[in-house]
Amino acid sequence: MEVPGEDGLVWVMMNRGNVNFMFQTFESLGSKLPEFSRQNGGSLLPYVEMNEIKKFHDEVAKEMKILKGMEKTFYGATEFSILNNSSYVLTFA
Repeated sequence: MEVPGEDGLVWVMMNRGNVNFMFQTFESLGSKLPEFSRQNGGSLLPYVEMNEIKKFHDEVAKEMKILKGMEKTFYGATEFSILNNSSYVLTFA
């Protein structure tokens, strides 16, 4: 899958077997997750697939800052993002 932008691709998902990689430009993330940048901890955005995401979201929301609330993506995932206590952005799906 891919998402074109004005100057080329802004998001791409590649897979081999049951392993998926998603690549996204910093510029396209900026409007959705402004806390994520190279200046604050690197260029890796961990993405964790799990069961019972609603239950996990409700538990995590009590203790951590939710950066992007639960939403259904165009690629079919239900996901949300947090800022953990080490200032890393984590996305759960």
